[in-house]
Amino acid sequence: MSRVTHTEVIRLHTLSARERQQLTDRLYAVHQQIFDGVDRESFAQYVVGSKAEHTWLLLHKNAAGDTVGYFALHLFEKQLDGAPLAVFRAEAGSLRAYRGGNINARFWMERVVRYVMRHPGRRVFYMGALVHPSSYSLFARHCGEVWPRHGQETPPALLSLMTSLASEFGLEQVDPARPLVRRVGWSTREPDVESEYWKHCDKPEVRYFLASNPGYGLGHGLVTVVPLTLANLLSMARSLLKRRLRQPLEKLTARMQRAWPGALPRSARDVQQLRRIPFLAHLDDTTLRGLAGHAERHVLPAGQPVFHAGSACDGLYLIERGAVYVMAPTGSGETLVDELGSGAVFGEGALLTGERRSASIRTATASVLVHLPRRALLPLLDQDRPLREGLWKTFSERRFDDLVRGRDGYGHLERKHRLDVYRHGEQRELAPWQWHGLEAGTQLFVPSGTLEFEHEGLVMSQRGALLMEVRQPLQVKVRETTRLVLLK
Repeated sequence: MSRVTHTEVIRLHTLSARERQQLTDRLYAVHQQIFDGVDRESFAQYVVGSKAEHTWLLLHKNAAGDTVGYFALHLFEKQLDGAPLAVFRAEAGSLRAYRGGNINARFWMERVVRYVMRHPGRRVFYMGALVHPSSYSLFARHCGEVWPRHGQETPPALLSLMTSLASEFGLEQVDPARPLVRRVGWSTREPDVESEYWKHCDKPEVRYFLASNPGYGLGHGLVTVVPLTLANLLSMARSLLKRRLRQPLEKLTARMQRAWPGALPRSARDVQQLRRIPFLAHLDDTTLRGLAGHAERHVLPAGQPVFHAGSACDGLYLIERGAVYVMAPTGSGETLVDELGSGAVFGEGALLTGERRSASIRTATASVLVHLPRRALLPLLDQDRPLREGLWKTFSERRFDDLVRGRDGYGHLERKHRLDVYRHGEQRELAPWQWHGLEAGTQLFVPSGTLEFEHEGLVMSQRGALLMEVRQPLQVKVRETTRLVLLK
C-alpha cells in the first residue's frame, strides 16, 4: 500500500539560497508529474519564493524517504478601505497513489484558527483560483459558506472584493462574462478516464464547477473565497471531525458483520443500497434481504488494494461511498484505465467467466465497499435471466472499451461515443459447436469464449476477448455458449 509515512514542516526563512534551490528542485519534480503549464521559475515564485508575509510548507514523504507531495500555505496581510484584511492562499500537489488523507486540511485549520484567535474582529478569507473540480468539491463539502456556489448569487460587495483580489494577485480575466474565471496556467495532468469520471460525476458541487469553469483543463481557475469566520471554522471542524469519527464506527460495524453474519440485523438501507444496482433493481425485497445477509462491508483508506490482477474471483463489489482506480497490468507495472465512483460495481467479469481478475483495483479515496460473495450470487445467476443479462451487459461494455481504447477509429472518441458503437451492434448468442457466417466489412467483438475459424487453409482458435475486422466472408464456430457482437 502506498502511503505518506512522514510529513516535514519546512521553515523557509531558515534555509540558505542553495538549500532553497535544492528544495525547489524536489518540489518541482513532484509538481511536473501532477500539473502542466508552469515552468520551474514561475513555480518557485508561487511556492518557495512567495511575497506573502508568512509561508508554511509541508513536505510529504513515503516509507523510502521519497518526496511524494507538498502543501504550501501563504498569508497575505492587506488593507481594505483603511481596515486590515488577511488572505490565505495555498498550493498543493500529491502523486495519485498518495492522495486521500486529511493531513493538509488539519495543518491548514490549525494555522488559520491560531491567526483568527490572535486577530479578533479582523476580516480573514481563504482565496483560491481552483483549477480542478476535486478542489472545489472539497471546499463545498466541508465549508458552511463558500463563494461562488450553486443556487445563490454572490453578494455584490463580496464579488467586487473577489475580482479585485484576483487582479491584485496577477490573475488575468479570461472572459468578461465570467469575471471569476481567471488564467492560472496550471492544469492537472489526468488520463482520459479520470477526465471522463469528473465530466460525468453527479455530485452537485462538481456539476456547478464544470458549468462555471468549462475551460479548467486549459489552465483556467475559478476564483473561490471562503470567509474564515468563527461560524465557518466551526462548520469545517465539525465536518472533519464527523468524517474522522465515522470511519472507526463503520470499520467496527463491518468487522462485527463479518465475524457474526447474523448478529446485526440488515436494515432497509442495506436493501435500498442493493436496489441502486441496475441489474438488481427488479428483485423483490425478500431476495434482496437474503443477498444483503451475505454482503460484507469493507471500510478502506485511500490507496488500499482491493484485489490484484491474476487473483481468483471471490465475488462482486459495490462502491457504497468513495471511488476506485482500475489498473491494468503492463510490461512496466500498471496503468490507469478507469475510475469508478459511488454506486458503481466491479468484479463482474471474473464472476461470469470464471477467469482470473483481469485488472487490479485500488481505492482512489477513503471508500466503503460492499462485497457480494460468489457463492451467494451464482444461484441467482442461474435462476434469474435479467440479472444475468445485466451483468453481461456491464462486463461486455467494459471489455469492449478496454479493447478499442487507443485503436485507430476509436482512440479519438470519448468513452460515451465508443460505447455507442458497441450498443448499436447486433448481439448474437451461439450454442456450443454452432457455426455462424460473417460478412466482409463486419467488425466482430467477442467478450469471452473460444472461437474457431479457418484462415488461408488453417483452422485457428482464439480464446478470451477478441476484436477482429472481417475482410472477407468468414465462418466461425464456438466451443461453448458464446456471445458475439457484430459491429458495422
